[in-house]
Amino acid sequence: MKQILAIAGLALVFASCGSKFEKAPSGLAYKIIKGDSKEKLKAGQIIKINGIVKLTPKDSVMFTTYGHLPEYLPVDTTAKKSYDFNEILLLASVGDSVVTVAQVDSLVKMGLAQYSDVLKKGDQIQTSLKILKMFKNDQEKNADQQKELDLEKQREIATLENYLKKKGIKAEKTANGVFVEVKDPGQGPKAAAGQQLTVDYTGSLLETGKKFDSNVDTTFGHVQPLQFIIGSGQTIRGWEEGFQFFGKGGKGTLYLPSLMGYGPPGKPPVIPAYAPLVFEVEVKDMMIAPAQPQMMDPRQGGMPQQGQPQQAPPQRGN
Repeated sequence: MKQILAIAGLALVFASCGSKFEKAPSGLAYKIIKGDSKEKLKAGQIIKINGIVKLTPKDSVMFTTYGHLPEYLPVDTTAKKSYDFNEILLLASVGDSVVTVAQVDSLVKMGLAQYSDVLKKGDQIQTSLKILKMFKNDQEKNADQQKELDLEKQREIATLENYLKKKGIKAEKTANGVFVEVKDPGQGPKAAAGQQLTVDYTGSLLETGKKFDSNVDTTFGHVQPLQFIIGSGQTIRGWEEGFQFFGKGGKGTLYLPSLMGYGPPGKPPVIPAYAPLVFEVEVKDMMIAPAQPQMMDPRQGGMPQQGQPQQAPPQRGN
């Protein structure tokens, strides 16, 4: 709801503004709706923005930060004819709103895009930005970004808690907000870092219930068990934490906030940005991970290096 209200509010600002679009050197159409601040953007500094990118005339949203994490971008003075918002940033101040309209035909002609099922001849891409803050260095930006990440984490955990409460599902929560519904804990010790698991899984989107991958559903074309080593970074963080509730033969359901799955980028076209995920899982086998092959380090006269795997396992579930 907050996201919808924020976007609607931004649309009203633009609709009420009678200023006409101007043309940048590249031909990009733009207008700047002035805010209260006179703090001009400066080259080399970093800005914090909220934004929404829409494809017209269908008016479909391609990307938005509203209701989630803002973006942090450097102010780039080299983009003089880039045919995007970077071209006119130095004309704006903190608190301003910037609207640009790019022609898909022009993007294709410049070699910046290709026609597709999404981008069609005659379409336009409208980008609307609200400049929230400006930072002098990475240290200032990183501190602010961490605060935003903490807020996003809280929002995502609250979403899962509300979902589980409405469904009457009892689940245990990990330190980073993964919820684990243990249906069968399995036998023996629980999985831990350094152990290799062989698992079956089916992943689906929390909001729609639509399956996006599975190694037990033949419609996805791969039915072999998946292997990965806990603590090795071979899989998403939600799996790293969630599977530690099971021993060999364990079964259950993992509920992942997006930041413990695929986060802001998602995994197009099957997993949207900021999508919370559900995995039905079963631990088919568990063992101490085999010793990793030694690799020769020419800097040390051919002395072997430890812990460098030759090849990561398939990452269909991560």
